[in-house]
Amino acid sequence: MSKLHWFALSKVKGLGGARARRLLEHFGSVEALWQADPETLAALTGLPSESFSILHPALDDAPQEIESLHREGIAVVTPDDDPYPVLLRDLRDAPSVLYLRGSLETRDQWAVAIVGSRLADPGHCEQKMAWTHQLAQALAEWGVTIVSGLAHGVDSWAHGGALEARDGRTIAVLGCGLRRVYPKQNRALADRIVARGALLSELDPNLGTCGPFLMMRDRLIAALSQAVIVIEAGDPSGSLDTARHALKLQRRVLAVPGSPGTEKLIAEGAEKLEPDRADIDELARSILSIAEMER
Repeated sequence: MSKLHWFALSKVKGLGGARARRLLEHFGSVEALWQADPETLAALTGLPSESFSILHPALDDAPQEIESLHREGIAVVTPDDDPYPVLLRDLRDAPSVLYLRGSLETRDQWAVAIVGSRLADPGHCEQKMAWTHQLAQALAEWGVTIVSGLAHGVDSWAHGGALEARDGRTIAVLGCGLRRVYPKQNRALADRIVARGALLSELDPNLGTCGPFLMMRDRLIAALSQAVIVIEAGDPSGSLDTARHALKLQRRVLAVPGSPGTEKLIAEGAEKLEPDRADIDELARSILSIAEMER
């Protein structure tokens, strides 16, 4: 029953992963929340007691909603389910519910995020596209899952490179619901990813994208990965946001020099990754070694 309870709990407006975790630590199980009065739940979360009036109706509706999503090929994954990514548990505000198209596998904990600007430097765009594609493909050939955000530019090149690898896997974390894949031009790429990895979102499947949602997904991209590679970034940028989440989680951060954001990361201590000198095989071996030690 816990899947139904997690799903219903996710309907509480403003709850979020951190508050849900606080409740779980207090009550011991997600099911136990349904025995608590709204005033107690409000006191523990700082939300209005009225926010929790939805719990019982949402639990009643949960089986039908989950079945409807299942018919569309969208799975609901909760912290009590085996497919829930182990690396996400490092987040204090890890999502109570993930929506999934495709599949998650144990080997996805051997993952690297490759992120960067949507509009690459026009003077070096072709070279950066080719090298990003090569980097992702080579890492995926080693069995490293490539994580990114399905955006134009670097994200798309990274996903595409992983899909070119033999048995390569890639995960796209979306800043929108799975019924509203964005950008529209990447829907064909999204379908290819589903066949060789996963589309993931913590958002209700009907929600479109917006700036705050894109920033929310940055922490998920970082947490799902053993390392974050920033190909190109402005200052400020979403890629810098992803890198800083990675640093907080004690993940490796590598940056390709030559853009304001990546130069800033390098100045702050990120590892420099120079395309003409990079040993991708050694990078892959080090990622696989880190993940093996943490098993």
